Amino acid sequence: MQDMGYSIFQTGYPEIKEYIKDENSCVNILQVVDIDPQTGMDHSILLKQTEDIRHSIHNKDVHVMNLIFFEQEDKAKAVAGDEYMCWLIDKSDYRLILPEDSIEDFYGLKSILENWLNETGSLIKSGDMHAINEKLMTNEERETYHEKSSKKPAPVAVTLVIVNTLVFLTTVIIGNIAANGENPFIASGRMDFDLVRNGEFYRFISAMFLHAGAQHLISNMVLLYFMGEMVENKTGSVRFAIIYLLSGIMGNVVSYSYEWISGNRYTSVGASGAVYGIMGALLYLVIKKTKGLNIPIMRMILLVAYCIYSSFATSYIDYAAHIGGLVFGFITTFILCAIKKGGGRESEG
Repeated sequence: MQDMGYSIFQTGYPEIKEYIKDENSCVNILQVVDIDPQTGMDHSILLKQTEDIRHSIHNKDVHVMNLIFFEQEDKAKAVAGDEYMCWLIDKSDYRLILPEDSIEDFYGLKSILENWLNETGSLIKSGDMHAINEKLMTNEERETYHEKSSKKPAPVAVTLVIVNTLVFLTTVIIGNIAANGENPFIASGRMDFDLVRNGEFYRFISAMFLHAGAQHLISNMVLLYFMGEMVENKTGSVRFAIIYLLSGIMGNVVSYSYEWISGNRYTSVGASGAVYGIMGALLYLVIKKTKGLNIPIMRMILLVAYCIYSSFATSYIDYAAHIGGLVFGFITTFILCAIKKGGGRESEG
């Protein structure tokens, strides 16, 4: 019915579904009714509902069609009353029945209804409940259903969570055994301005997979999984991997550049630059109004603003890497989507 411009309207009776189409000079109303003796629903209640509708709408002609589903034994009850604007559907064979004095059509509804009944009747006989349920869905329900059913796994996001977790466990279990008390894994992979300047550029990547503690790891991995799943489903696994890696690397590059310009020296570890890159990607997808992402733009902007504020408000946070990752995640996602269309402290990165 929604395909024909009708809007569903909730009535006070669960057995009555009402569809309304507001034309220029009139209002067309289709009342779909299930005559059921067990619930007490009968034609008298339907007539009262019809009269209530007529009295509630002013300055327009009101046309009401009653579409009544009935069992064979309840046929007499179904046809009682005003038969002119009343069609019947026998639930035993899903056949449309027009009483002798009824109207022959209702604004083109008859042929559409007969086709729908033929399709639905065939489905019922086939016993394909999946197809039946989908057929009975509204357009909005059907779109939501297909969106959920077509939702793919996020293998890259899951793999990155596993890899980061395994690396962390390795640094804790093995690395802390070091005799001098300094974790050799952290020391050999963290961002260190002087060592990077001396040519150890691999640290731009290795620092992304190291974390300063369990809380640091968990906060990054929770964001990575939940935001990463959404982004990977919308961009694809390859593009998601590119966004993640480039954001993490460029976040560390921005952090290194900030140290160079400011003169502040610090060491840092963490996947936060890459995770903020995924946040930047999600921000772009929300602003672009990507289908299936039901996140209000303002809510996403507030989330980003809060995360940026937290980066500046918290001690020992490499906010330069966060901002750099966020910006490059946004830019990288924009480019990939365009291509598809045509000092002396351990900072937590």
